Amino acid sequence: MEQFFLNIQKKISKFCKFNTSTKIQWLVSILARFLGSIKFSFYHSINLINAKFKGVRHGRNFSTNGLLILDIFPGSTVSFGDNVTIVSDPKRASASVLYSKFKIKTFEPSSTVCIGNNVGFSGTSITCRSKRIEIGDNTAIGPNVIIIDSDCHIPVPYGKWLEYPGYEHDADVIIGKDCFIGLNSVILKGVHIGDHCVIAAGSVVVKDIPPHSIAAGVPAKVVKTFDASDRKISP
Repeated sequence: MEQFFLNIQKKISKFCKFNTSTKIQWLVSILARFLGSIKFSFYHSINLINAKFKGVRHGRNFSTNGLLILDIFPGSTVSFGDNVTIVSDPKRASASVLYSKFKIKTFEPSSTVCIGNNVGFSGTSITCRSKRIEIGDNTAIGPNVIIIDSDCHIPVPYGKWLEYPGYEHDADVIIGKDCFIGLNSVILKGVHIGDHCVIAAGSVVVKDIPPHSIAAGVPAKVVKTFDASDRKISP
């Protein structure tokens, strides 16, 4: 406790040495941080209420920064594990600007989104039309990543999309444990990404990626692999 008061005294002494302009800037900065903290606390409370109302389940230490978009079809399943962190506001994004808020959209009662423990998101868009999207434990999803289980529509005459939605072509998306998905990547329907994978920024993943791989490109291809025993990178 004594050390605590000594630290406060040092900060006050340092503040008193500032000129008037610096003092004003410092006080404005502190006020902005304080108001920002209140705003994000309020947003988090709104997110928790919205999640409960929409039937979204979450574990312990569910952390949100910014308002989430939860467009959940009645009867579909959305769940988050423990220690999940979601950034949904550009002011809280450290690696990149966010193009949009974090969003989950489901279309059918069969839609299932299952997020593991210790997973992080930044402005991610997850669209689950009729199948299952699963993200394993300890996986980090970079800014502006899109994950989708369908083509949204199939090639049909204009105006016939509602008659022929193409649900039969939808496919599960599985992202394994301990993965990193780089910013602005797109994970398309039917893709299975194995455990311990890295998807480079800006990649479009259209085929399965085996475990312990680094994949990059459009379409994404394996460019390097990890040794499963010592995690050394092989060419």
